[in-house]
Amino acid sequence: LAAGALLLYRALRPAWSGSLAFATAAFTLGAESTRTIAGWPTQFVDVGLFVFSMLAWHAAARGRQTLALVALALALLCKELAVVTGVLLAFVPAPGRTRAERVRLGIGAAIVMAVWGAISLLVRNAAHLQLPRRIADSPEALAAGPLDRLAWAFGGSLKALASLPIVPHANDGFVLAAVALLMLGAIAMFVRSPEARARLHARRGDVVFGLAWFVLATATLAPIFPSWQPNRSQYGSAGAGVALVGVAGAAHPALAAALTVSRIVWLECAPAAATTVSSVPPDQGAFMDWPRLTRLQRFMRATRLKLTAAFPTLPPGAAVVQQNLPHGVEYAFGGDHALQVWYRDPAVHWMRFDVWRAHADTMATVIVQGSADHEPPVALVSPQAVRFLFAAQELSYAGRFAELLPLLDRADSLQRDPDALQYWVTSRAMRAFALVSTGHAAQADALLAPMIPLDPNDATARQVLALARAKLGRLDEAFAQLDTLRAIDAGNPATLALERQLNAQRDAGRTLSH
Repeated sequence: LAAGALLLYRALRPAWSGSLAFATAAFTLGAESTRTIAGWPTQFVDVGLFVFSMLAWHAAARGRQTLALVALALALLCKELAVVTGVLLAFVPAPGRTRAERVRLGIGAAIVMAVWGAISLLVRNAAHLQLPRRIADSPEALAAGPLDRLAWAFGGSLKALASLPIVPHANDGFVLAAVALLMLGAIAMFVRSPEARARLHARRGDVVFGLAWFVLATATLAPIFPSWQPNRSQYGSAGAGVALVGVAGAAHPALAAALTVSRIVWLECAPAAATTVSSVPPDQGAFMDWPRLTRLQRFMRATRLKLTAAFPTLPPGAAVVQQNLPHGVEYAFGGDHALQVWYRDPAVHWMRFDVWRAHADTMATVIVQGSADHEPPVALVSPQAVRFLFAAQELSYAGRFAELLPLLDRADSLQRDPDALQYWVTSRAMRAFALVSTGHAAQADALLAPMIPLDPNDATARQVLALARAKLGRLDEAFAQLDTLRAIDAGNPATLALERQLNAQRDAGRTLSH
């Protein structure tokens, strides 16, 4: 990214002052979209698109047509958006370039794009590649017209230039006010200063070229509606920087400096990196942005460190079970690929918990259990311990509590990771239910009460706690747990049965009091 910015700086330098060329080059690096590109290896496609496009721009500005065409080909091999580079390559501002030179460069760019396009079509048809159906066939995409898509692309890109999410944000008014002040300052300078108007007239070719680059680059985003990613605006920001800094610098160099400083401030005010792995990803209208990306990275790192510390090696072809992963993080594993890379074994694989539970005798090395909103956000669970929990559950249904408690003791003795919150809450809830059912409600309450904050949405634990407190005559506290249970899962059959039981106990108490 720094290399791309340097190439843009050098492309502008013959005609622009060093400070304005620097401000324009820095424009491509001063937004939240750049953080996402820098932190997401998959986005080499965008990095390559930017760097090779800037190389083509630089070569065209310096009259090196062969290098410009080679760079265009490399940019196209990174991402198809480089057609914008190809279309505009012959129009790159270059003092002293003749019409014949522009025509030759334009023809060369057309040939490169035609060859690339033909090869791309052959590859796409042979490999049956197409736009993901979740995008092309989504209800939003099918309902949106061309103007809706363009408005979405330009609105998102303009907000991304100011490090704002595509959805309404608290900083929108602050940024809008700053932009208005910069615009008013520029207009005032053009109105009162003939020198400023002369500078703008001299720079009009660069400004128009920059606007064309931004408009075309942004318009190419319309087909991917509504799957927004701010990193996709970074390529077009090169043109936006040329246009905006060109106009601001023509008005007064201080305005160009103010624009640069403003964007640094906006970047600092943008949503920060995730500090915890939340149960659901932060929603700012993007399929992937900085908070979502860093949430994935935190979970991936925690999973890898936890897993490889406990299991430096895995048996060939081992199965690792996934359970209760925070919403949306499984995407980062790339199917089985991450696990296979960590262990250098193409046969190791993930298994979903529901699949393993249906065939619990299947050999599994360990269960990776998510612990959203906690640190660490992942824990390791013994498969054999969970098998004992399954057996204990059957004993609980049968009311065989004398057999259940020793089985839970065996399960807990196998579970070594104290961070396995869901396991411990489940185990304690089963134990507490056995205690309540055998006349030890006070022990059940003492055992279970500290577990509720560890997993506030565990319905079974709250049901047992409510039952224990009802047995102890603390009906108000029992009904308080019932209120929470209704919010968690109003249609849960066990919750409905508990509600009937508590209401009957309350009605019986009223009858006795009368």
